[in-house]
Amino acid sequence: MNAAEGFPSGLFAQHRAIEALLRQLDGVRARDGATDDEDLRLLDGLRRLVLPHLRAEEEHLYPLARRCLPGGRALADAAGRTHASIRLLLDRADDRRLSVAGRRRATAVLVLVLRTHLRGEEEQLFPALRARARPDELRRCERRLHEPRAGPPGTTGATVWGLPPGTGAITALRDHLTGHDTTGQHSP
Repeated sequence: MNAAEGFPSGLFAQHRAIEALLRQLDGVRARDGATDDEDLRLLDGLRRLVLPHLRAEEEHLYPLARRCLPGGRALADAAGRTHASIRLLLDRADDRRLSVAGRRRATAVLVLVLRTHLRGEEEQLFPALRARARPDELRRCERRLHEPRAGPPGTTGATVWGLPPGTGAITALRDHLTGHDTTGQHSP
Protein backbone atom coordinates (compact mmCIF):
# COMPACT_ATOMS: atom_id res chain seq x y z
CA MET A 1 0.00 0.00 0.00
CA ASN A 2 1.47 3.37 -0.96
CA ALA A 3 1.20 6.53 1.14
CA ALA A 4 -1.80 7.78 -0.81
CA GLU A 5 -3.76 4.55 -0.26
CA GLY A 6 -2.84 4.56 3.44
CA PHE A 7 -3.71 8.20 3.90
CA PRO A 8 -4.08 9.34 6.65
CA SER A 9 -2.37 6.58 8.61
CA GLY A 10 -0.69 9.00 11.01
CA LEU A 11 -3.99 10.64 11.87
CA PHE A 12 -5.63 7.26 12.43
CA ALA A 13 -2.85 6.37 14.88
CA GLN A 14 -3.35 9.65 16.72
CA HIS A 15 -7.11 9.06 16.81
CA ARG A 16 -6.54 5.61 18.37
CA ALA A 17 -4.28 7.15 21.04
CA ILE A 18 -6.88 9.86 21.79
CA GLU A 19 -9.63 7.24 21.98
CA ALA A 20 -7.52 5.17 24.41
CA LEU A 21 -7.32 8.19 26.74
CA LEU A 22 -11.06 8.80 26.36
CA ARG A 23 -11.72 5.19 27.42
CA GLN A 24 -9.50 5.72 30.47
CA LEU A 25 -11.49 8.85 31.34
CA ASP A 26 -14.70 6.83 30.97
CA GLY A 27 -13.31 4.21 33.33
CA VAL A 28 -12.27 6.74 35.96
CA ARG A 29 -15.64 8.49 35.83
CA ALA A 30 -17.54 5.19 36.07
CA ARG A 31 -15.60 3.94 39.08
CA ASP A 32 -16.96 4.74 42.53
CA GLY A 33 -14.46 6.60 44.67
CA ALA A 34 -12.39 7.78 41.69
CA THR A 35 -10.23 10.74 42.64
CA ASP A 36 -10.26 14.10 40.98
CA ASP A 37 -6.47 13.76 40.60
CA GLU A 38 -6.97 10.84 38.22
CA ASP A 39 -9.28 12.92 36.02
CA LEU A 40 -6.85 15.84 35.99
CA ARG A 41 -3.87 13.60 35.16
CA LEU A 42 -5.72 12.04 32.24
CA LEU A 43 -6.96 15.43 31.04
CA ASP A 44 -3.38 16.71 31.06
CA GLY A 45 -2.34 13.76 28.92
CA LEU A 46 -5.28 14.32 26.62
CA ARG A 47 -4.34 17.99 26.23
CA ARG A 48 -0.75 17.05 25.32
CA LEU A 49 -2.01 14.70 22.64
CA VAL A 50 -5.02 16.59 21.29
CA LEU A 51 -3.67 20.13 20.91
CA PRO A 52 -0.80 19.26 18.55
CA HIS A 53 -3.16 16.94 16.66
CA LEU A 54 -5.70 19.75 16.14
CA ARG A 55 -2.98 22.16 15.06
CA ALA A 56 -1.61 19.64 12.51
CA GLU A 57 -5.06 19.11 11.04
CA GLU A 58 -5.62 22.87 10.79
CA GLU A 59 -2.24 23.43 9.13
CA HIS A 60 -2.29 20.54 6.66
CA LEU A 61 -5.49 18.46 6.48
CA TYR A 62 -8.10 21.21 6.26
CA PRO A 63 -6.27 23.24 3.61
CA LEU A 64 -6.24 20.04 1.52
CA ALA A 65 -9.99 19.65 2.09
CA ARG A 66 -10.57 23.28 1.05
CA ARG A 67 -8.69 22.71 -2.21
CA CYS A 68 -9.98 19.26 -3.15
CA LEU A 69 -13.52 18.79 -1.90
CA PRO A 70 -16.75 20.34 -3.10
CA GLY A 71 -17.92 22.26 -0.06
CA GLY A 72 -14.45 21.81 1.43
CA ARG A 73 -14.30 25.39 2.65
CA ALA A 74 -17.51 25.01 4.67
CA LEU A 75 -16.37 21.64 5.99
CA ALA A 76 -12.97 23.00 7.06
CA ASP A 77 -14.59 26.05 8.66
CA ALA A 78 -17.00 23.85 10.62
CA ALA A 79 -14.13 21.62 11.75
CA GLY A 80 -12.21 24.70 12.87
CA ARG A 81 -15.18 25.77 14.99
CA THR A 82 -15.32 22.26 16.49
CA HIS A 83 -11.61 22.48 17.26
CA ALA A 84 -12.20 25.78 19.06
CA SER A 85 -14.97 24.12 21.09
CA ILE A 86 -12.67 21.22 21.96
CA ARG A 87 -10.00 23.64 23.20
CA LEU A 88 -12.56 25.48 25.35
CA LEU A 89 -13.93 22.22 26.75
CA LEU A 90 -10.40 21.06 27.62
CA ASP A 91 -9.86 24.31 29.52
CA ARG A 92 -13.19 23.97 31.30
CA ALA A 93 -12.69 20.30 32.17
CA ASP A 94 -9.49 21.03 34.08
CA ASP A 95 -10.49 24.43 35.48
CA ARG A 96 -9.74 23.99 39.18
CA ARG A 97 -12.01 26.92 40.05
CA LEU A 98 -15.00 24.75 39.17
CA SER A 99 -16.44 22.12 41.45
CA VAL A 100 -15.47 18.51 40.82
CA ALA A 101 -19.02 17.92 39.53
CA GLY A 102 -18.72 20.88 37.14
CA ARG A 103 -15.41 19.64 35.78
CA ARG A 104 -16.82 16.13 35.34
CA ARG A 105 -19.78 17.50 33.39
CA ALA A 106 -17.38 19.44 31.16
CA THR A 107 -15.30 16.29 30.71
CA ALA A 108 -18.37 14.29 29.68
CA VAL A 109 -19.22 16.90 27.02
CA LEU A 110 -15.57 16.99 25.88
CA VAL A 111 -15.51 13.21 25.47
CA LEU A 112 -18.74 13.28 23.45
CA VAL A 113 -17.59 16.12 21.18
CA LEU A 114 -14.16 14.57 20.60
CA ARG A 115 -15.56 11.13 19.76
CA THR A 116 -18.11 12.61 17.37
CA HIS A 117 -15.44 14.73 15.69
CA LEU A 118 -12.99 11.83 15.28
CA ARG A 119 -15.71 9.56 13.92
CA GLY A 120 -16.83 12.23 11.43
CA GLU A 121 -13.30 12.64 10.11
CA GLU A 122 -12.76 8.90 9.78
CA GLU A 123 -16.12 8.10 8.22
CA GLN A 124 -16.58 11.15 5.99
CA LEU A 125 -13.57 13.42 5.55
CA PHE A 126 -10.78 10.85 5.12
CA PRO A 127 -12.65 8.73 2.53
CA ALA A 128 -13.71 11.87 0.64
CA LEU A 129 -10.12 13.08 0.47
CA ARG A 130 -8.86 9.67 -0.67
CA ALA A 131 -11.49 9.72 -3.44
CA ARG A 132 -10.98 13.32 -4.62
CA ALA A 133 -7.39 14.40 -3.91
CA ARG A 134 -4.51 13.46 -6.18
CA PRO A 135 -2.16 10.81 -4.75
CA ASP A 136 0.77 13.27 -4.70
CA GLU A 137 -1.33 15.72 -2.65
CA LEU A 138 -2.21 12.96 -0.17
CA ARG A 139 1.44 11.89 0.15
CA ARG A 140 2.54 15.49 0.69
CA CYS A 141 -0.15 16.04 3.34
CA GLU A 142 0.75 12.77 5.12
CA ARG A 143 4.44 13.75 5.11
CA ARG A 144 3.71 17.22 6.46
CA LEU A 145 1.52 15.81 9.21
CA HIS A 146 4.60 13.94 10.49
CA GLU A 147 7.01 16.89 10.33
CA PRO A 148 7.96 18.47 13.65
CA ARG A 149 6.14 21.75 14.09
CA ALA A 150 7.14 24.76 16.07
CA GLY A 151 5.34 24.85 19.38
CA PRO A 152 4.24 27.85 21.37
CA PRO A 153 6.84 30.57 22.00
CA GLY A 154 9.47 29.46 24.48
CA THR A 155 9.27 25.77 23.59
CA THR A 156 11.69 23.64 21.65
CA GLY A 157 9.20 23.01 18.86
CA ALA A 158 8.54 19.41 19.86
CA THR A 159 5.05 18.52 20.93
CA VAL A 160 5.39 15.88 23.66
CA TRP A 161 8.32 15.71 26.10
CA GLY A 162 10.80 16.91 23.52
CA LEU A 163 9.73 14.30 20.95
CA PRO A 164 8.54 15.27 17.49
CA PRO A 165 5.36 13.61 16.24
CA GLY A 166 5.80 10.02 15.20
CA THR A 167 8.95 9.36 17.24
CA GLY A 168 7.64 7.80 20.36
CA ALA A 169 5.16 10.43 21.50
CA ILE A 170 2.47 7.84 22.13
CA THR A 171 4.90 5.69 24.11
CA ALA A 172 6.04 8.74 26.07
CA LEU A 173 2.44 9.65 26.86
CA ARG A 174 1.67 6.09 27.96
CA ASP A 175 4.79 6.04 30.15
CA HIS A 176 3.87 9.38 31.70
CA LEU A 177 0.30 8.32 32.43
CA THR A 178 1.29 4.97 33.91
CA GLY A 179 4.22 6.36 35.89
CA HIS A 180 6.77 4.25 34.03
CA ASP A 181 10.17 5.43 32.89
CA THR A 182 10.39 8.73 34.70
CA THR A 183 13.97 9.20 33.45
CA GLY A 184 12.71 10.88 30.31
CA GLN A 185 14.22 8.17 28.09
CA HIS A 186 11.41 6.71 26.03
CA SER A 187 11.35 3.88 23.58
CA PRO A 188 10.29 4.61 19.98
